[in-house]
Amino acid sequence: DELCYLFEEASYLFKHLKITDYLEVVIEQVEQLTYKQQFLDQYLKGAERLSTSELDAVLLLAGEEVSFVIETITRQLTLQFKTQEPRLNHAEKYLLDNANLNHCKQSNNPVFNQLFDVLEEFQDLGMTKWVFRLYRKSDENMPLFRRSRCNIIPNLYHKIDFSLSIPDLLSWISSSDSISNSLMAVEAFETRYLYNENVMSNTLSISHIDGKKFCDVIKRRRWCELLPSSMDDISLSSSPVRFRSLGLTSEGAQSTNPSPYINIPCVEFCSELFSLLSQDARLRFYFKNPLNENCSLSGKCGFILKTVPSNGGLRQLELCTKKEDYCNESIHFHEDVRAEDMHVYFLQEYMMDSKYLYPLSWLDFLHSTNNSGTKDKYISKGRFGQESRFCVLYKAFKDTS
Repeated sequence: DELCYLFEEASYLFKHLKITDYLEVVIEQVEQLTYKQQFLDQYLKGAERLSTSELDAVLLLAGEEVSFVIETITRQLTLQFKTQEPRLNHAEKYLLDNANLNHCKQSNNPVFNQLFDVLEEFQDLGMTKWVFRLYRKSDENMPLFRRSRCNIIPNLYHKIDFSLSIPDLLSWISSSDSISNSLMAVEAFETRYLYNENVMSNTLSISHIDGKKFCDVIKRRRWCELLPSSMDDISLSSSPVRFRSLGLTSEGAQSTNPSPYINIPCVEFCSELFSLLSQDARLRFYFKNPLNENCSLSGKCGFILKTVPSNGGLRQLELCTKKEDYCNESIHFHEDVRAEDMHVYFLQEYMMDSKYLYPLSWLDFLHSTNNSGTKDKYISKGRFGQESRFCVLYKAFKDTS
């Protein structure tokens, strides 16, 4: 009990102050004992009370003995089937999503098999896709545990060669590690067009791409997750093509599969894009994560992104996760919201419901170089209508892929 209390205190410091030293000391004490499995069993009773940071601490404690966590979850689920209607709570799902199942399969195959024997029983509860994805992920090598989270928005200011021809750019997109989803691929074409406008004699927009070749790249990269229907009527400024026409939304693809993404507009409007990214600023977003549907806290669920200094010409955007970031705010934050699941873009809004996407993913030349002529011309495009704003494409559902 005393060690559980110390681990709780260490997890609290890890959660609120991002201090790992105390947690590592407690972990060393637990690892010297012969009953780490029993300790994890005790700590994970009623695991739904634990935050994601505390669950990260559990994986940190388990380390190479991740099978201990898997065995505990399997035992709890087996007991549920005997006594009540089975239910996989958010904590158990989070641990399974983030545990190194490949290591468990290699080091303790019987425990691994027992887990999936139990999970098979959940298929009647509409979890077939998630179980299949989890099993497929067990073939992947991944870190034994997740280190402290990074709160910098990941898709901003990547580098791209704007001299590439359309075929060469399509070939590069099909293999680049910098691109994580179909929207980044579309943004690569759009940014190339905006950069080269009135510079190259044969500037072509995404509307000139062979649609079949583009779709083949999407399938090859396994970016099969559709964008939300709220993006159906958003166009690209380089062409009248809308996302519906690109076949990247449910309606455009004529698919009944739900999108794993939610489109979240910023509360505040912004007409000076690059001016905001060059100074201290805070962007507020209302967002109720499906994991927190029953939230009873005062104010609205949501999150704040703030600009933070960087080594480049533009500031980075960081997800605010500390309690003090939300003092005197009408928004409160839930830890389940993570920066790694965010893709930020800018939405130009005009009268008559005209909406145009302005990409932010490929602005390395603004962020880190001194190409003043092209840079000034590009920045001059950063003045938009009074109802323009930042938006976050948030991957809220991991089990639909």
